[in-house]
Amino acid sequence: MEVKLAGYNIDSNIIEKVRATESLKGLPLTPETVAVAYARISRDSSPVTELRKKSLEDVEAARKSAKSIVFEMNHQSVAEHAVFNFDILDISRLCIESLEWHRLCSYTEKSQRYQELVGDYVFPKEFEGEARPLFERTMKDQNDLYTKAFKVLLDYFKGKYPQMLEKKWDRRVVEGYAKEDARYAVSLATKAQLGFTANARNLEYLIRCMRGNPLEEVKTLGEKFFELAGGVAPSLILLTDPAEYMKEFGRPLNDDFFIKTHPNASRLASETMERHGGISREGDEVKLIGWNGQGDRAILQAILHSHTLASAEACNEAAEKLIRDGEAEGFIREYLAYSNPWESATREYEFADFTFEVILSSACYGQMKRHRMSSQLVQEYDPGLGFTYPPSVIDTGLQKEFGENYRQSSEAYYELSKYNRAAAQYVLTNGHRRRMLIRANARELHHISRLREDAHAQWDVRMVSGDMLSLAREKCPLSLMLAWGKDRFPEMKKELLGS
Repeated sequence: MEVKLAGYNIDSNIIEKVRATESLKGLPLTPETVAVAYARISRDSSPVTELRKKSLEDVEAARKSAKSIVFEMNHQSVAEHAVFNFDILDISRLCIESLEWHRLCSYTEKSQRYQELVGDYVFPKEFEGEARPLFERTMKDQNDLYTKAFKVLLDYFKGKYPQMLEKKWDRRVVEGYAKEDARYAVSLATKAQLGFTANARNLEYLIRCMRGNPLEEVKTLGEKFFELAGGVAPSLILLTDPAEYMKEFGRPLNDDFFIKTHPNASRLASETMERHGGISREGDEVKLIGWNGQGDRAILQAILHSHTLASAEACNEAAEKLIRDGEAEGFIREYLAYSNPWESATREYEFADFTFEVILSSACYGQMKRHRMSSQLVQEYDPGLGFTYPPSVIDTGLQKEFGENYRQSSEAYYELSKYNRAAAQYVLTNGHRRRMLIRANARELHHISRLREDAHAQWDVRMVSGDMLSLAREKCPLSLMLAWGKDRFPEMKKELLGS
């Protein structure tokens, strides 16, 4: 066996120093050479180290090969060997939602739970002109309330947890409680920053979708990605224009985010609902609307199948017999003997699915969207769904001021919608709500529970995930018997399995 480290992420400042070094000028600094060398492995018997050397010696030939392999032969996975890192500053939370819709990338975002906000926001180009005063006045009112609420809530939490004021770390936790609740006053225009990593395949796809987005800020971000990454790897970041995509393939982008702005899809959906269903804003905030009829049996079958040489049919019969004879719970208990709160449930748990409709706040969605292994669809934010009030806001008597802030922000949203409906969402707050359709298997529900039902999780997402898990446990009590937050996991495991 021979293993060589072929490359790794390095800081762009180091790359620029290499470019400036006289003896290294002309050195090909592009990830295309690695991608092409790996693509050639399938048809060239030369050692991969030699293939990489060949790509480095003739970059233009490597780029020509990359275009041929990725775009003509349609072997797009080759582009996944090229990886890019981006620092993204002064971007709105609404823009981040469009970016983070793409789930096969990596994101680390500034947290409004741990950092105090200073009133800065992104001004959308869509509202230049007569709409500007209304937008800026709304931003000022929201940020003024945030400043006031943070001070009030900080005193409230200090009084509630006086035992946590002695140690620096505990004091920071108390301050975090105030920050995370005060932020419900501010909008989706609030500035943020994040680190973003994507391979070339996903980045190219992402740029195409961003160029077709209705928000100018998102389009601009897509253009910047294209300019920066395309300059480094022009053979891999190529087909990124929706118009060119239409010309090349004879159809528009069929992306689930982009298609929401497609007039034909929107018209069909709206006309159908007007004829057959109308619009209802009533109902529970968390509903289980679909699940495996026999989820526990499906997981038992999967466990038996992956650990024996029996057929799926035989495993299914054995699973049904375990349930019928009352032996299934004991089987699962023994199977879970070595489970722990830091590792995922095993793949067998992917064979039971649950579908929920959830009404959740913008603040809660910002956390739930991180569970990208689930399938998620969201509607636009809808002021008609009401607003989310942090319990501390109610306890401190700030509910009336938050309610007025929510109302004024909603009125601004409706007024700004006359200019641009998509961009009007910038003025909506972290307390505004939307509907989400989320489908997750039992394995992903274990992960959601570990993180979001934990005592350290933010209260909003803890409540939503708790309701989701409670509904799912009713349907699959065996499969989800150890789906609990990290804090409760040891206690529940001991209770279920003994020492």
